Amino acid sequence: MTTQAQVIPKFGEQTKAFSIDELKRLIITAKSMSDLNQAKRYLCSYFIPCADPHRVFWWDPDSKSLKYVIDKNIGKLIRPITKAFYTQPEQGPSQKTEFNIYKWFMVENTDVCNATCDSHKQRIFRSLTGQLYLNIFPGFLHVLRPISTFESTIHLAVKFIFSHIRDIWCSGDWNLTEYIIKWLAGVSAGRKMYFILYLKPGQDWGKGIITDFIQRSVLGTQLVYKTSDPQTILGSFNGQLQGKVLLLLEEMPTEKSQ
Repeated sequence: MTTQAQVIPKFGEQTKAFSIDELKRLIITAKSMSDLNQAKRYLCSYFIPCADPHRVFWWDPDSKSLKYVIDKNIGKLIRPITKAFYTQPEQGPSQKTEFNIYKWFMVENTDVCNATCDSHKQRIFRSLTGQLYLNIFPGFLHVLRPISTFESTIHLAVKFIFSHIRDIWCSGDWNLTEYIIKWLAGVSAGRKMYFILYLKPGQDWGKGIITDFIQRSVLGTQLVYKTSDPQTILGSFNGQLQGKVLLLLEEMPTEKSQ
């Protein structure tokens, strides 16, 4: 097994913040090139280069989430720490071999991934063709459980939510209520929905109660992006939607108000 194959499974598992001082210590104390494997493993438990999109992803233990930095700025996080080793051949002067952790990571490291977002895949995986993938999906707020394992109080609370959807969102129309409940169930399972829900009730009707509940208690804020900026869907850049399963557009400006 190669050193890099040992590095990859540890990506995203660190519980302490990345420390340049710790990386420097591992490099300085190395007595041979093979000893540097520990420094490589440490670095690659926080960072992984990505070809598509072209950037470096890094694991933030504080927020338990993935962040990214473009290549030209990665030097602010990964310093070019060097270590020189000398070998003495049988004849002639000693030979110097210099190791640079920044150069190794950006140039020599062959574990370059493509980013994807799949709620059913593990953090790091390879496709059938051998392509390495980084799954940027942040994870669900809750572990899936059979409905029979929930207490009666939970069932009553869910019934209250469904009743609110029926009465406020759907004006008592049960067929429409059933469609919306199934739509929300699909979103909550991480499935891509091919239709949007457009709500147009009057002001202060409580239409935001359901979306706030889903964001806070069902999916979690890490899976929901909430905004009133139309450029989120009209603009050419939508990186803020990376890893999200639900987009909430509230109080969007109409054509007349613009």
